[in-house]
Amino acid sequence: MSRATLLVTVGVVVMLLGGCQQQTQQAQQAPETSPGPASPGPSVQAPKKVKIGIVTNAVAPFWSPMEVGMKEAASRLPGCEASWQGPQNARVAEQRRIIENYVAQGVDGLAISPLEPEALKPVINDLVAKGMKVVCIDSDIPDSDRMAYIGTDNFRAGHVLGKKLLEIMAGKSGKAVAFVGTLSAQNARDRLDGLKDALRGSKIEVVDVKQDNTDKGKARRNVEDTLQAMPDVNILIGLWSYNLPAIAEAVKQSGKRAKITVIGFDAEPATIQSLREGFIDATVVQKPYYFGYLAVMLLYNMVTCGVDAVQMVLPKPNNVVDTGVEVITPKTLDSYLEGLKKLGIESS
Repeated sequence: MSRATLLVTVGVVVMLLGGCQQQTQQAQQAPETSPGPASPGPSVQAPKKVKIGIVTNAVAPFWSPMEVGMKEAASRLPGCEASWQGPQNARVAEQRRIIENYVAQGVDGLAISPLEPEALKPVINDLVAKGMKVVCIDSDIPDSDRMAYIGTDNFRAGHVLGKKLLEIMAGKSGKAVAFVGTLSAQNARDRLDGLKDALRGSKIEVVDVKQDNTDKGKARRNVEDTLQAMPDVNILIGLWSYNLPAIAEAVKQSGKRAKITVIGFDAEPATIQSLREGFIDATVVQKPYYFGYLAVMLLYNMVTCGVDAVQMVLPKPNNVVDTGVEVITPKTLDSYLEGLKKLGIESS
C-alpha cells in the first residue's frame, strides 16, 4: 500500500469514528427518563470505557513507534484505554499467558502479532466465538477468525528486499545467510519466501537461515559463527528488527566489512547508527506506528459501531490493511528521519 492509500484508509476510519462519536454524544446528551405509565422503556446510558490490549511477538525497540501510535489513537477516542505487552523470550506459552491476562482484565478488543499461526489460530478463534474483537498486526493468520490484519505485506516486503540486494550486487554472484528470531512466525516465512522469489534466476543463493528465538546474545553469536565457519558467504540478511544491528556489530568487529553486503529489515536506533557509520547497505522499513494507531482505531470502532460497519470500509479481500514499506540507505537516511519526526518517533 502506498503512503497516499494508507492515509486514505486512516481517513476513512476516522470518518467512521466521527459517526460513532456523534451517536455517543447524542446518547450522552439525551435526557434520562424514569420509566412510568406514560413513558415506559430504559434510560439512555453513556457507553462504558473501551479497553484495548495489544500483544506483540517480543519486547524490542521495533515496538516503540507502535506504542506511540497506540497512545495517539487512544487519546483521540472518548473513554479509550490502550496498553501493550509482549513475551520476553518469544515463547508461545508466554504469549498465550499475556492474552489470557488481558481477557481476565476485561478488555474489549485485542490486537495480536502471533508467534506461531498453528498455535495461535485456535486461541483467536475461541476469543472471537466468545465475543472478543480481535485483529492481527505485523504477522497474520488469514485463515483464522480474526477480523482484520494491519501491517506489512511480508511476502512483498521480502521481494522488495531481494530486488534491492540485486541492485547492490549489480550482477555479481553471492552466497547469503539470513538471520531471524523464529521461522514459525508467518511474517518470517513470508519475508524469506519473497526474498527467494526476487532472487530466483540470479547468481545469489540463500544457503542457510539461522534462528535465535529472540535471544539477542544468540543473534550476535549466530553471525559470528557464520563469519568464522562459512568464509565464502558474502551477504548477511536480518529478517527481524534486532537481527540487522547484531549483524552490523559482528561485521564491524570482524574487520570483514569490505567483503560483506549487509541488508535487512527495520530501523531500530542501533540500525540507524550503523547506517550512519556505513556498516549497513540498505534496510526495508515498515510502519509500526500505524500498526498501533490503526489497531486501536479499528478495535474501538468495532466495539462502538459493530464489526460489520468497520469491515465495510476495509480493503478487500480479507480486510487487510497493508501499511507498506520503504527502502532506506545511508544516502536517504536523513530525509527518512525527518518524516519520522513528524509522527513524534525516532525509529521504526
